[in-house]
Amino acid sequence: EPYRRQRQMCIRDRYKRGNRMVEITSSDILSIEQINKNTKVFAGPGAGKTHFLVENIKNIIAKNDIVVNSQSRKLLCITYTNAAVDEIKKRLDRFTDYADIYTIHGFIIDNIIKPFQDDLKQIIKNDFGIEVNSKGAITSQIEGLGILHGVDREEIFSFIKMELSLPANEPIAYSKKIMGEIEVDNSSFINSLKSKDKPICQICSSSKILEEHVLPIKKYIWSIVKKLTHNEILYFGYRIIEHNPLALYYLRVKYPYVFVDEFQDTNPLQTLLIKKMCQDSSKVWVVGDVAQSIYSFQGAKPSDFSTFKMDDDDLDCYIRGNRRSSSNIVNFCNFIRQKDQTVIQTSTNGSVNNKKIHFLMGKSDNTNTTIASVIKDGGVVLTRTWAAAFDYIIGIDDDQASLLKKIYSSYYNTTISIRDEIVELNNVLWVRAFKFIFNLWDSYKNGSVVDFINALKLYGNVQYQSIDVNSLLLINSLLQKVFCDCESTTTFNVINNFNEEMKSSQYDSLKKILIGEYHEIQIFDELDKEDLTAAISNLNWETSYKLFKEVFAENSKYLTVHQAKGLEWKKIVVGVVPGRNDKTTLTKFYSSPDIMGEAPEKEFARIYYVACSRAIEDLYIHIPSGCERETVEKSLNDFISKTSNSIDYEFIE
Repeated sequence: EPYRRQRQMCIRDRYKRGNRMVEITSSDILSIEQINKNTKVFAGPGAGKTHFLVENIKNIIAKNDIVVNSQSRKLLCITYTNAAVDEIKKRLDRFTDYADIYTIHGFIIDNIIKPFQDDLKQIIKNDFGIEVNSKGAITSQIEGLGILHGVDREEIFSFIKMELSLPANEPIAYSKKIMGEIEVDNSSFINSLKSKDKPICQICSSSKILEEHVLPIKKYIWSIVKKLTHNEILYFGYRIIEHNPLALYYLRVKYPYVFVDEFQDTNPLQTLLIKKMCQDSSKVWVVGDVAQSIYSFQGAKPSDFSTFKMDDDDLDCYIRGNRRSSSNIVNFCNFIRQKDQTVIQTSTNGSVNNKKIHFLMGKSDNTNTTIASVIKDGGVVLTRTWAAAFDYIIGIDDDQASLLKKIYSSYYNTTISIRDEIVELNNVLWVRAFKFIFNLWDSYKNGSVVDFINALKLYGNVQYQSIDVNSLLLINSLLQKVFCDCESTTTFNVINNFNEEMKSSQYDSLKKILIGEYHEIQIFDELDKEDLTAAISNLNWETSYKLFKEVFAENSKYLTVHQAKGLEWKKIVVGVVPGRNDKTTLTKFYSSPDIMGEAPEKEFARIYYVACSRAIEDLYIHIPSGCERETVEKSLNDFISKTSNSIDYEFIE
């Protein structure tokens, strides 16, 4: 406590002397004066942002009568992911009664969309000419599922014909995917707000959909399905508080203090919503790092954080310390972000070994052995895309890796995340079939009836209470036949083998006991494209088993940089290489690294930065091609000579 008071006095004195950018630490508790200012905190990776947020939230709750003595007023904390929400709630512990922790979409749904349904429907009518008369609340699409999941296409086509008075035999043929992508055009709306023109409220859709069909399809989604896309949640959240003074007043009264974590990842419409909500009333703290802004595909821009301002007397702070990584890793990250002088980090982790940065050049046996050793020793591989990650899976040849890339790429422009499907959702037919057969395999290897039952649960209820000794013998007999030669064939063949075996009358009693009427395990949907089914059918057993049990698994050793954001590991292999859309090469990147700006090559540099900053002690950087050792050496040595940063590194070739 004396240390905290001393830190508060030091910060206050510097602020009074006119230092608009104030250095703080993650352990600082801001003073009463600072609490009542809008505050922006620049904090790099490993700076202890979550610790800083949590401790200051606790301090406000403990000392602020506005919150403690009110049953209706709370602190609001908005963060980027559900995992971050859970972590902050866990750290707040008993203080959670006085704070609401949300993702931005969760916050808007609970506090704006649900309570103000009449306003939502009126805005839908005013902005788009669509009248929603049906009862029941409009809410968010289910995470991981297309907005039209479970809807019969023919129902939508019938609705279109009814709305437009078309003949019943009028031919209409759109996929649910393309119809589900019809949504409010947020980009045009945001641009019109920024240019202070009349708001542009329009719906965008694929050119493959006839213009006259667009509004009827959207009406079906809003009035029958009653779902909003994630982008539409932001749009209608903003429009409601813009048009309803009561909704805005309600939010300002309920939340006198608003904290926004990972602000560099916010969508511009979220920024506008936060500003409108907090203007002239609530105090807002935003915490972020321009060097970690890597979500441009969701509309996020680093400049939205760096230029964020509420009032002329806003307080700007920065945290220099890095509590995560060794000084070599921190200084290498400083090399990447050298064009940004706002945050130059120093390592404050004295307990970590300061090992060399390891540059793995090319695709030699030595390089491959080193990567395999890192993975075996608990390290992870981070790549730009999942397709690139497949090249690092140990024991998978190039042909099989190519099949994985084809499968993954086939879902690239869809609402389906094949990783989420494999890890938890199981809605895609081939994913469910593969997971089923792998659970059976685990049952066979481990002699586990539980694994057998869990496999069958993917297709319905299991009457496991009826399993007797005879059932166990039949299960064992079945699995022996199904898996007798599985490791030398494809997973597709093993599933078909199971289907053939189950046709035998020998297993009639087993089918009746376990699942009642048996239906063949279906692998493909009639809408699956031929090249996708061909790639899936040719995955050998080992490849697909690794995909499900090692790559797309909870404790995977293979991740994309976006998935790894916010996490850390002792050992990391960075296998990040630019793609065609990144408009750069590794040679250009290493020759003059620059994270500042919104061009594709700048975001690539930030992605590289985020990947490297996940490492605690051992950072291995794989440069498979596209850059020579001499380029890296020259650029690093120039940086070292111009700064006080010391970087110890080596090359493995």
